[in-house]
Amino acid sequence: MADFLSPIIKDFGSWQFRAVMLIHLCKIPSSWFMACIIFTAPAPKPGEFYCKPPTSISSDFDRTKWIMASHPVKETLSNGEYSIDYCNAFNNSLQHYNDPTFGTWIEPNNSSQILPCESFEHHAEYTSIVTQFDLVCSRYLLIATTQSFHLFGVLLGGIITTQLMKTVSPRNAMLLGMYAQIMCGCITGYIYAYEMHALFRCLSAICCGLMYTAGSVIMNDITGGKFKTITICMFEQFWSIGVMLLPGVASFWSSWSQLYLAISLPTFLLVILHRWIPDSPRWLLKHGRVREAKTYLLDAARCNGTEDCISSDFDHQLKTFSEVAVEQPDPDPWWSIWDKGFSKNLFCVHTAWAVFYTVYYAALVNITAFGREHIQINTVIAGASEMFGCFVGLFLIMYTKHKWLWTGLFNVFGGLVAFTAWWIPPDVTGTHRVVLLMLTAMVSKASISCCLAVLFTCTAELIGPSKKNGLVYSCTIWGRFWFLLAPFVAAMVKLGQVIPLIVIGVLVIIGGLSMGCIRSPRTHSSLRRDWTASASSGKSTGANDLRH
Repeated sequence: MADFLSPIIKDFGSWQFRAVMLIHLCKIPSSWFMACIIFTAPAPKPGEFYCKPPTSISSDFDRTKWIMASHPVKETLSNGEYSIDYCNAFNNSLQHYNDPTFGTWIEPNNSSQILPCESFEHHAEYTSIVTQFDLVCSRYLLIATTQSFHLFGVLLGGIITTQLMKTVSPRNAMLLGMYAQIMCGCITGYIYAYEMHALFRCLSAICCGLMYTAGSVIMNDITGGKFKTITICMFEQFWSIGVMLLPGVASFWSSWSQLYLAISLPTFLLVILHRWIPDSPRWLLKHGRVREAKTYLLDAARCNGTEDCISSDFDHQLKTFSEVAVEQPDPDPWWSIWDKGFSKNLFCVHTAWAVFYTVYYAALVNITAFGREHIQINTVIAGASEMFGCFVGLFLIMYTKHKWLWTGLFNVFGGLVAFTAWWIPPDVTGTHRVVLLMLTAMVSKASISCCLAVLFTCTAELIGPSKKNGLVYSCTIWGRFWFLLAPFVAAMVKLGQVIPLIVIGVLVIIGGLSMGCIRSPRTHSSLRRDWTASASSGKSTGANDLRH
């Protein structure tokens, strides 16, 4: 079957380039939806929220005096300033406030009765979900919970798309995801009940999953050889590009509602460009839609200059191809990968997927722990680190024999570097501390992206042809299940600024060791030979030399 279509489609040409670039663009709004929590839920600064004063206070309300009267001092800092407990208040706050002689900060004593605040007043310049839903103090973990709803949507999106494409073509599934994402994304920004906000975050993630999961099916079908490897690996680069663009998008808006509109409406551009994305010819033939498949194959031949490969009985060949494809059994189910019992490769690759899915997002969101003042530049640096790691992963895939081992060692190194954050002296503050923390965090960020590039591209190599789809499906769902814990890893910042970074470092080392235990053949052995010969002769290897 493959021999009949492959000469017409080619491994890669202008037809594939156009389609792949448009499919890759779907990753940008998807990354915006996942990473937008960095800007929709910024950590409040001291004084931006405090216990809501009673209505009995007169209209000439003095905010500073009320904070001094109601909130106790936790500790006196070395610079003479105070650390204030904004989550609790004195039970006699109103008495302090109404005392005309009152004007000092109060430290709690044995006779002081302190109670948790039941509601808060917010005075932040940016209207965030923190101010909208009172997500401070005891409700702080609800920020991580709403993000887990998004990640649960990512999990459901993969399952739903896989089932949907049994009857709906990948191209139509993509278009459905685009329209639904625009609608759900806009609604998410204008829902003022926390429970409904979390629900629509989940629905938006499902829609994003429809787009890029269906798109990946098309890319896998229309590309071949080393170009398939590069295309799959570079798919993640557009996710990183989206992360790098997000600070610029967020800088134009003053509320989280407007930001949701800003990241939802650009998908209309993808709807317009969708007409130039082809459907999967093999999927169409598998489902008896010969006429549609012929249209795309003729377009591919015209764009790639392979019209000579189309024989005079092309229609008959397509019909025969389709009849054979319809009769062929579906690939083995995902659980059949364990038919031969326990396998070290399968165990290690599932462990790696779970670990690196989790730490990828935890490491991205954790940059908020390094200061709100630097969040824009830190987000761009995080995206650039991901891109670097992805390029390293691609190099290891294309030109090394032991890609799993080298990727694992890279991650062990990245995890050890993350541990050094623990030894940054506490007297190092301000920008210098942020720079050191980012240095320790971004090495592991790059190593994580390197590992994900290898996992996304090479997992299918670990098993026989009939079970490849089942293995990828099993690893993806397993990884996305553990993905749900990622926001809570980042939320550990409440225990200490470097605690999430240390936890991420431990997990990265565990994942790196798992990667190092995996063994599989070289992905493209001929590329290694050509590259070595080129390097020894001092000449670059041209594209024509790599065709095989």
